[in-house]
Amino acid sequence: MTSKHPLEILTESYSDYLVESFNKLWEEVNIEHDKLEAYSVIGGLLSRQVTLSLEMAGAPRILNGNSAPLFLRAMTDLHIALSWIMLDLEERSKKYILHGLGEEKLLMEHYKNEIENHPDHPDIERIEQLIKVKSAWINAQRRDFSVEVNLGNWSQLDYRRMSQEADCESLYKFAYKPFSHAAHNMWPYVSVYNCKDCENPLHKHHLIPELFEPRIDIDYLFRSCKYVHMAYEEFINKFSLELNFPLPMEWWYEFFEENQDIFEKEDK
Repeated sequence: MTSKHPLEILTESYSDYLVESFNKLWEEVNIEHDKLEAYSVIGGLLSRQVTLSLEMAGAPRILNGNSAPLFLRAMTDLHIALSWIMLDLEERSKKYILHGLGEEKLLMEHYKNEIENHPDHPDIERIEQLIKVKSAWINAQRRDFSVEVNLGNWSQLDYRRMSQEADCESLYKFAYKPFSHAAHNMWPYVSVYNCKDCENPLHKHHLIPELFEPRIDIDYLFRSCKYVHMAYEEFINKFSLELNFPLPMEWWYEFFEENQDIFEKEDK
């Protein structure tokens, strides 16, 4: 019987821990019933953060410089938003919800215009069904006539300002911004991960496109774990929680202490 690869042991153990710790943490949150929407927002964001980390653990092949930054950019974005919302839970959760509803209302209007402008569209029945579904979803939360479309940022601040107010500007400068290079296909990223020097000296060593075989690096999963840890800390600090299980970074270090031998064997 073939023994499991150390990376498989890590990702399976980590995934099990995430599911168990998420459930235990949320059970400790005392939901105030006059602020249900606010708790829906922060609970959903916590779930999203854990889910992104679970997805990374469940697909080890994406733990590379090409794919992992796309997940980590989303996770840093989420943490800044979560931290900022926690500072004024009711008002900022409301802004977050209303902006999202407005975005869906705008998309619904685009679908309606598509039908009006192209009555012979081959997918008209599917588009009409989408309109009904989106309208029902909006009206389940707010009457759609009262939902405004806001084309700006939902918080009325950019993410740098949000990070400053939420005391996580270092995350913005050293993680959010660099990972944005990958998410937006910017030159500092593309020139490194998708180009190589031309070997023809007459071409002055200009860069040419190249398909590199990405190297798996568990440091990307470590960073993902760190962002989940930071989200857990937001809940601990906001609601004065006392947890009887290790936080993500504590779990990570304990795991490697307990399994150091199998990783050392793999390195030899």
